[in-house]
Parts: sequence; C-alpha cells; structure tokens
Amino acid sequence: MTLDDEMNRAIVFEAPGANPKLDRIAGKGVTIVPVGDLTTLPDVAAGLARDGMDLIELCGGISPRWRPIVKAAAGPQVRVSSVTFGIESLVPAARFNQASIDGRPPRGAFIVIQPGADPTQDRFIQAFPPQHTTFVPVPDEAVAAAIARELVEDGVGLIELYGGFTSAGAAAVIDAVAGRAPVGVGSFTLEATCPGSMISGG
Repeated sequence: MTLDDEMNRAIVFEAPGANPKLDRIAGKGVTIVPVGDLTTLPDVAAGLARDGMDLIELCGGISPRWRPIVKAAAGPQVRVSSVTFGIESLVPAARFNQASIDGRPPRGAFIVIQPGADPTQDRFIQAFPPQHTTFVPVPDEAVAAAIARELVEDGVGLIELYGGFTSAGAAAVIDAVAGRAPVGVGSFTLEATCPGSMISGG
C-alpha cells in the first residue's frame, strides 16, 4: 500500500548550509526540502502548508521531538511523520552519526515510493558537503528491497524509506540490507492515525 497518489508530500531533511527556499526540488507530488538550521522548521512547515502539502515527512536526522512543533506550525490539515529506526539499526546508526560528527559522513539514500518511477533514470543526488544524499524513486515496494541491496553494496551507509511503506515492505528492505546500514522507516504517532480519538498531542 502506498500513500494516495493525489497527496502532496514534502520530505524535509537536515543538510549543512542548505537554504530551504532556494535548494528545494519539486517533483510530481513530492517536494524535497533541505534545511540547514532546524530552528527554521516551524517557518518551513507553515510555508509548506500554505503551498498545499498534505503530508510532511521528517528525516531520521531530525529528532521526533520536532514533530509536534512542526505539526503545530503546519496546522490541522497537514499530517506529519518522522523516520525512526528499529533496534537492529541502532549500532550502524550510531556509527553513521559518529562519522557525521567527525565530518566524514557516509553517503545516505532515501528510497521514495512514487508510482511509475524508474529507479535508474529518476534518481538524483543532493550534495551539501560533506553530506551526499541519493534520492531513489521506486514504483513499488517490490523494487525497493533490490534497490536497497544495490545501494549498500555500493557503499551507502544509511537508508531511509518514504512514501508509505507497509510493515512487510519495510521488513523486506531491512532483510535485504542485513545490518550493513541503518534503515529508517517513516512513522506516525497514534493521534495522527486516529484523528478523531481522544488522544492529545501534535
């Protein structure tokens, strides 16, 4: 299952020195927004809401602590998710984080479900040295595991999944990577999945 094809989505990720207005890339239904200063996230989220985004996906480098802040800025019509990591990814994620702190981050890759995409022709890189992130649109989950295996064999040190991966689809990627890199999966808190419930929160 993927997210609604008509849904306008934004993937927001932390990147050193990035300007979220000048460096964003808008594609079919998906806008990529790098952010150099996390304190600007509320303004970025409010702007994305004005631009008609239905969903804001926060990368794994942005703590879930920011999710209610982004949600409050974006307003009630915009859903907000953030990438989180399972226990099998904690050790490789710690290695990736330490390498980033040391100024030599491994290459990262974001795999994004986008119906009709060609993962070879449609992939692209955004570079904010020393950080390099490859974006790989895939048509469905069945392709994602093979792409993830290819990426880690090519030396990619971080993989994050966007666009509505199911639990089974995410598990297939985790199995394909086999601990060679951390795998982050977009997730919602309960109040986002049950908006009519009595649960409070952002």
